[in-house]
Amino acid sequence: MPESAMFFTIPTILTWTRIVAIPLIVGVFYLGMEASLQNLIATVMFVVFALTDWLDGYLARKLNQTSSFGAFLDPVADKFLDFPSLL
Repeated sequence: MPESAMFFTIPTILTWTRIVAIPLIVGVFYLGMEASLQNLIATVMFVVFALTDWLDGYLARKLNQTSSFGAFLDPVADKFLDFPSLL
């Protein structure tokens, strides 16, 4: 696979989605809702975005779209998603 194509595979896009999700999850806590509702919404969002971790790995192997870039970015995206969720 050409190097330029590795940025636009479905698994890589799912990985980038986890990175983009970070400000969305953090933003939930600035909406001014009741704390329990904020926690519920942030938890559901975290679970949905965390499921993309499994899905991108599955699709990368199933569609034979693994790459060095994806192998690097996947754990980075996981750490980026986990950190604000623990605050």
